[in-house]
Amino acid sequence: MNKSQDEEEPFYFSQRARFMDQLGLAAVGSAVSMSRHFMRLTLGKWHARSIEGDAILVVSELVTNAVKATGVLDRRPTWLELESLDLVTVRLVGLDTSVVIEVWDTSREMPVLQKPDDDTEGGRGLLLVQETAKRWGSYRTPRGKLVWAEITVPEATPTVLPHRRGPEHSDGEPAARADPWLLRRVLVGLQAI
Repeated sequence: MNKSQDEEEPFYFSQRARFMDQLGLAAVGSAVSMSRHFMRLTLGKWHARSIEGDAILVVSELVTNAVKATGVLDRRPTWLELESLDLVTVRLVGLDTSVVIEVWDTSREMPVLQKPDDDTEGGRGLLLVQETAKRWGSYRTPRGKLVWAEITVPEATPTVLPHRRGPEHSDGEPAARADPWLLRRVLVGLQAI
């Protein structure tokens, strides 16, 4: 279920957040790459790297839209532009089976899902978010708006470990014995790390 209309309270407010991390960024073009780094580091810390590709795509699109709405896209902004710079905030909320990406900005203008034709250069960001996320939405805040997207974390499938062989292989040959010298060298090497 994908949503894009205003909501009073998103679905995930009623769920217990297991993890939460947040980053405030100046509303400039470099905020997009910084949000990607933040996403990689946070998902690594949460052991949720399985969704890294989708999460980076979504955060890139949401932060790009926030910077376009409230920030400075020029690579060399003037001092006047920098003095009145707004902030974009990225927050990740880890739920039991998903991660919610929230992006706040100071614009009150709500995002609009567009269906551009093949010749249009831009306008596909929210379509990518809609295709990638389980669901997404937005709502107004006292100082602007928040756009969120939920990405499901797939369950880890346990791998079946091979059965331990007995003292002999199936062909009757004795099993290889551990080499104490080699094991000692490996242990010394690991302790040096």
